[in-house]
Amino acid sequence: MLPRASRFKPIYTQCSEPMKVSENLAETPSELAAWPSRNRPVAPWWHTAILVIIILGISALSTLQSRTAGFGGSHYLRYGVTIAWEWFLALLAWWGLRMGRTPVREILGTRRAGLKKWARDFGIALLFWIMAIIVLAAIASLLRIAHLMHAQKAVVALAPQSIPQLLLWIALCCTAGFVEEFVFRGYLLQQFACIRGKLWIGVVLSSLLFGGAHGYEGIGAMIAITAYGIMFCFLAIYRRSLRAGMIAHAWHDSFTGVVIAIARHSHLV
Repeated sequence: MLPRASRFKPIYTQCSEPMKVSENLAETPSELAAWPSRNRPVAPWWHTAILVIIILGISALSTLQSRTAGFGGSHYLRYGVTIAWEWFLALLAWWGLRMGRTPVREILGTRRAGLKKWARDFGIALLFWIMAIIVLAAIASLLRIAHLMHAQKAVVALAPQSIPQLLLWIALCCTAGFVEEFVFRGYLLQQFACIRGKLWIGVVLSSLLFGGAHGYEGIGAMIAITAYGIMFCFLAIYRRSLRAGMIAHAWHDSFTGVVIAIARHSHLV
């Protein structure tokens, strides 16, 4: 029994700060951590220079080929070579991360396990893609007015023409979605963001390289793809993860090939 003096005295306990709504309803504290999370380079700068030279060099060669010989020949061979090139690029980036002692998980961003988290990222990726298509359509219209955007003959030539080709095309698109987000929004975005600690520098430089890597599509498409890269950067920063961007990227490329294949079958292109 309490003494008379304290029998009716309120008892106070030390309370923590009020829980944030986002922590309570959606995200755990680890999922709310800043991303990118480091202020030092993720890989040696000499390695980044080599990576950039290779990306721009292959882009220049593919541009030259598209203007001289075109993209004829076996689709199976071209798809296979492109898949191999994508994985070579991923391995090259991974090698740099290994030398920089940067965990791949740090590049991929926050890990969100569970079906609900995957479904949430898929929904965000779909919404992002719809909004991005609207923005890209507006950019394409302006570029056509400026006579910088022309018919995408290279993209049409690369599109699948049969069901087996379509299946291999989707495999290629899934590979590109993973690898290109890993390299451009993972490695390069975080590497360039270390310059003066400015995230916007990473966004601009990685997006310029992303556009420059698609030289075979022409100057107008490179400008639009650069803008698309900036949007992908914003998505990665917003989600603190590359997963939604990988989904949207793979879906966009796959959908483009399917639409062109249907249009070609219907004699619309």
